[in-house]
Amino acid sequence: MHDQFLKIGIFLGRYKFARALTRQLFDYQHLSLKQGVAGISFENPVGLSAGFDKDGNLLNIIPELGFGYAQIGTITFKPYKGNPKPRLYRLPKSKAIVVYYGLKGEGVKKVLVKIKRARPSLLKQGISIGKTNAPYTKSMTAGVKDYTDCLREVIKSGVGDFYTINISCPNTFGGEPFGTPEKLEKLLKKLATLKYSKPLFLKMPIDLPWPEFDKLLKVSLHYNVTGVVIGNVTKARDKNLIKDVIPENVRGGISGRPTWERSNMLISKTYQKYGKKLVIVGVGGIFSAEDAYEKIQRGASLVQVITGMIYEGPQLIGEINRGLVKRMKRDGFKTIGEVVGTKTY
Repeated sequence: MHDQFLKIGIFLGRYKFARALTRQLFDYQHLSLKQGVAGISFENPVGLSAGFDKDGNLLNIIPELGFGYAQIGTITFKPYKGNPKPRLYRLPKSKAIVVYYGLKGEGVKKVLVKIKRARPSLLKQGISIGKTNAPYTKSMTAGVKDYTDCLREVIKSGVGDFYTINISCPNTFGGEPFGTPEKLEKLLKKLATLKYSKPLFLKMPIDLPWPEFDKLLKVSLHYNVTGVVIGNVTKARDKNLIKDVIPENVRGGISGRPTWERSNMLISKTYQKYGKKLVIVGVGGIFSAEDAYEKIQRGASLVQVITGMIYEGPQLIGEINRGLVKRMKRDGFKTIGEVVGTKTY
């Protein structure tokens, strides 16, 4: 299904009439949704999460769907064919997907060519960067070098409005190797030598207890990280959240509704402690405007969707933006930025 979605998107992006029709059907913008975050002007707060357009194939059609921005990737330094199938498995009763792609991708050099060749647009782009999923990156030293080599290529290319370092993909050689303060510090210290000027975000794991999560945030602040994306898929197969039976051969992390509560809790705690120091991007379980609004109220300046769009369809983006405007008017807010962090839970 994901492959079919990509093929349709590539086809629509080739033709002017198809792009115009797509925009007419799905796009919704409103002045109250505009805001400046990390020095970047966003038309609206709803972005496409990393993991959908892994290789930059949809850059000609994504702007027409009404997103405020899109995360391209996760891109790795070298190509990887992906983990053994099945790599995606739907859990419809749970509104979730088991994801086992393992950072499948064409490698940074090929993806950068596609990004440069894409039609110019006002859509803001985040470049998500990960560690090549290969045995040679399993060691700490090799993993740090791989991240650094990839980010260096992206910086040299000049593409993207901001960067996101994905430290939390569990489906790779070595698992999540930068989930401790000591190891994360080694990575960020090396990346800082590249002297990038654009905002840098970290894609965070959500299965860590708050005290451990907090330690990673403290390291991030020490290295002037702009913000955090909360968060990635969960490895927990909680019977209270997962109503479907998962076959034994289906491996991977779980996206969608099962990440909702965990993501929200971490967003709230992060905002309460670091709201003035870190920009928060909320991800996990967004299927409606009310879902997005809650994450923003908890402290997320931006949100991202992927599983919700797969289940609900591409019209979800416009529905979320319309719904946000309605809720802002109901609650007396003039701009989306005023909503950020207005409720504690």
